[in-house]
Amino acid sequence: MPVEPNSSAPASYSVSPVTLLDASGKDPFDSLPVTCTREDFILMDCWTNRLTYWSGEPRLIKDQVFRAVLNHPLPFQSIVLAYCSRWRAHAYGLKWNPEVEQHVGRATKGLEQVMKGGMKIDTDSLAMALTGMAIQEERFGSKQQARGYVDQAVQILRSRSGSNRVAEALLHYVQFMLMPLHPAVPEDGQQWLVTFLRGAEELMLEHSSDAYLSSVPQRRSTFQMDSPLFPLLSSGPRPSHVPLQSRIYIITKTAPTQELTRTAALIYITAALWDFQGSPSKTGRFLDHLRAIVKNHELDRFPACESFVWLLLLEGYEADLQEPERSWSTSELLKLYKQLQPELQFLFSEILFSLLMLTPPIRGIDVFERELYSSMPEVQEEP
Repeated sequence: MPVEPNSSAPASYSVSPVTLLDASGKDPFDSLPVTCTREDFILMDCWTNRLTYWSGEPRLIKDQVFRAVLNHPLPFQSIVLAYCSRWRAHAYGLKWNPEVEQHVGRATKGLEQVMKGGMKIDTDSLAMALTGMAIQEERFGSKQQARGYVDQAVQILRSRSGSNRVAEALLHYVQFMLMPLHPAVPEDGQQWLVTFLRGAEELMLEHSSDAYLSSVPQRRSTFQMDSPLFPLLSSGPRPSHVPLQSRIYIITKTAPTQELTRTAALIYITAALWDFQGSPSKTGRFLDHLRAIVKNHELDRFPACESFVWLLLLEGYEADLQEPERSWSTSELLKLYKQLQPELQFLFSEILFSLLMLTPPIRGIDVFERELYSSMPEVQEEP
């Protein structure tokens, strides 16, 4: 458990570490979009060096988001200062304190100014600010408000093309983390889940043929047990690489971030392979890209589904493989997945992974469909 700031416990257990950066209380390179106090530098240190997942510190995500929010004061206020102040208060067992009130108040006031036309801001920065408010409300405040912020960010980024890749990836990533208010899948959603699995099965049968494997030989091996992707996409177990003394910095100990991002990755990869169905060349290059990003970021040695799905969302491959709509549809399908009962969530993910391994699942799609239709309570539409 974290200790109070005035405790005599060892400094390594404090959630307010004093580093050279925050001790200086200055921005030596004048790179920050706002003037920061010493306390603000402590919050920045939490973001850049401390906050982690059970799977490990998502440094890639944090660094890219941090660089992106330096473009404007509002997303910096929302994502770094307000979020970290709320996390820090939560770590001490507090819901609200003067620091939270100050930083959340500034972010909220800034958004109000934007809506009234009193603050100039580019659309990507505004979307990131709204997304930052969404994830902190989801974890530390009102889940209903979280959805309101996400809906506004979606409207902004959906209405334009050529959005900043990080801004859009952050929105999708946060959408992956939002848990449903009503755990029931609407009827058309049930049909979509089953149809998606049927499509994945059809793809598996095509990819299993000798003719196909002769043209895309890496399709046979990419998802097998000796592949670098296997530790990421298999169901576990997933021991933590976070040192014991640093586990107070785990962002959330309750939300299943690993399983959510694992399933998002399975959906995304399956959708991509479907998109490339008519092109062995595209399929091969996509599979090579998956192996490359896993090896380059050492995700085979330190599996972190959160970082892996972030890399997928960035679409860092050739232009002819990119399809922004794939991330949007992944988010929508994952929303339905999250409304399933836990047993069906597990079955859905296991079926997808078995099909990627070119192995018929032990409990197949017919079982999933039957249990899905027999298990659904009365449906309430997700707002």
